[in-house]
Amino acid sequence: MVVRIVLLVLCAVLTLLSPDRWDDLPWLAVVIAAAVLTSALAQHPIGVLAAPAIESVVCVVAVLLTGSHDSPLFPSLLGPAFAAGLAVGPPGVVLTTALPALTLVAAGLGGHHGTDYVAAAATWTVLAAAAGSAAARLRQAAVSRASAYDDPSYAAAYRLLAQLRPVARQLSVGLDTVTIAEGLLQSLRAIEGFDRGAVLVRTGSSRLSPLAVVGEPRSPWDVAVDEETTFGEAWLSQRPHRIGYRLSGGPGSGVVLPMMIGLRTFGLVGLETSTEGAFTDTEDAMVEAAAEAALRLGTALLFEEVRGVATAEERRRLAREIHDGIAQELSYLGYVVDDVAATARSREPEDVAGLDQKFTELRAEISRIVGELRMSIYDLRSDVDTHGGLGAALSDYVRSVGRATGLTVHLSLSEAADRLPAETEAELLRIAQEAVTNARRHADADNLWVSLEVDPPGALLRIEDDGRGMGDPREDSVGLAIMRERAARLRTSVRIGSRSPTGTTVEVELPPVTDRRAGTRQPAESSPIGVEEPSG
Repeated sequence: MVVRIVLLVLCAVLTLLSPDRWDDLPWLAVVIAAAVLTSALAQHPIGVLAAPAIESVVCVVAVLLTGSHDSPLFPSLLGPAFAAGLAVGPPGVVLTTALPALTLVAAGLGGHHGTDYVAAAATWTVLAAAAGSAAARLRQAAVSRASAYDDPSYAAAYRLLAQLRPVARQLSVGLDTVTIAEGLLQSLRAIEGFDRGAVLVRTGSSRLSPLAVVGEPRSPWDVAVDEETTFGEAWLSQRPHRIGYRLSGGPGSGVVLPMMIGLRTFGLVGLETSTEGAFTDTEDAMVEAAAEAALRLGTALLFEEVRGVATAEERRRLAREIHDGIAQELSYLGYVVDDVAATARSREPEDVAGLDQKFTELRAEISRIVGELRMSIYDLRSDVDTHGGLGAALSDYVRSVGRATGLTVHLSLSEAADRLPAETEAELLRIAQEAVTNARRHADADNLWVSLEVDPPGALLRIEDDGRGMGDPREDSVGLAIMRERAARLRTSVRIGSRSPTGTTVEVELPPVTDRRAGTRQPAESSPIGVEEPSG
């Protein structure tokens, strides 16, 4: 609208500055009326394209009837083309410039106005096409920006979850973070190829954990955000940081792109290639792609955080209910049995002999149930600490199992400096707990081997026992179903097999497969728990 007003003012000034053109004022009024009518019709769906076309016809007629090559109404031809380009894009520009161009040039070539008129008509037609093309580009940029930053569904979800998070912290998949991160890396690779890339997010410490990684594994990156590193500079400055060497060192190029929501940085994208001078011409396109995915990824991370907080609180609630309800009642029942047994012993020997044995067995069974409940309570209360990590949580858990059951537990941990995403660590811990529980309850084993290797984004968890083995696993087994469901959320599977010479092996592996797999420690060579401590 502003552009059209400026053009009409220009036409009015050109008309008023030439007294011999004052006779054209009525046609100027007609052009202004057409512009006003077009603005009104443009609000209607049909009028979006029809209104500029009608205005262009009126402007052509006004130019033809106002005379020679110096007609003051030539600038009005730019208004309909600009409005059509802004409203519907290139099709509108063609419609509002092609027909006027043919009409004006044909009138000039017909001999009514001369060659100067043909040149002027051609010049103003080209200017109208240029104005329409510029408007079409502005429209395309506005649509892209709106889809990137103003997606109403993600924006509404983020506002809702942002309000829910403080409440959820006090209490204790269309939004899959890994899928979104992998999609972002594929989009960036389409803009410019790179050898290695990763989407990293902060997990509570000063280091970043990878959500998704593409490319061959190489030297590790220094991803601390509170030090003078490439990642730290991009995090603190909230600007892309491009360097003339690889992020892992060596010749090539590297770039780190911040991922932000508002003024808050929540993650970084690191890319490197052996090609020198890369990312120079495509940095702006990559920044735009990262910004487009930032709102979706930030919303998904917030959703996971809220869900994790709510899940942890629910586990604590269940632990309290079991401890304050069933466990207390069973303990009281044990005292009742002791009292009845004492009373029975005071009767005749022939009546007491069999009764005493039964009461002893009942007491032992109750003690076993109480022990199982205590282990269940510990399972529910166990969680991955923000600072300790998966290795520490798994170590504490298996130590408690060893103390409570008499099993000899052998623990082997190998962890890289980087950590897995918090949700992944929690799922792996629950899978390990379920596998250990199955071995403790059903295997009749003497030894339990627990090994964990973590090299983000890959990991290998293995639980083995020397019990009687499980044979063919039942399809309706609740424990196996729970492990399979948790593994499916990590986009992997649970492998269950026999251990030689006796026992069962449960294994879960996250890609990529590490080279260390071939050198995994054999259970028989592992040390009892307490000898081999976590590394990293």
